[in-house]
Amino acid sequence: MTSALPQVGIFACFSGGSNSGTLTGMAALEAVRRLGSDVVGICSLPATLRAVPRQSALVRKIERIIVVDGCRNRCARELLERQGITPAKYLNLEEDLGIAKSGPFTSWEFTDQEVQIVADALVAAILDLLPGPARAQ
Repeated sequence: MTSALPQVGIFACFSGGSNSGTLTGMAALEAVRRLGSDVVGICSLPATLRAVPRQSALVRKIERIIVVDGCRNRCARELLERQGITPAKYLNLEEDLGIAKSGPFTSWEFTDQEVQIVADALVAAILDLLPGPARAQ
């Protein structure tokens, strides 16, 4: 178990109910795989929204937060803003990457190429948040 906080925390929509919601989670996992958990970690959206004490305290200590939403509804961003959490970066698959939400119950309607496109954009956004020397990873 790692005890150090990551430099960047990701809140991903991670809704498995649609293709774009699933893609946000897949890309977040890929970003952690590529960059390492010392650089980036996935924050629990449900635990933060429920104000679970330990999770909430840890999230508030992370200096840089990025939020990833799958569609124009912007659920993750809007829910976090109600908790007083404003991201340093925001990525929306529909608005920023042109990946259309296919609708409810389309959980597996995406390609490996789309996962890589979203992961590439997310990794670039994370690296953009890091201080100078850390970007060289």
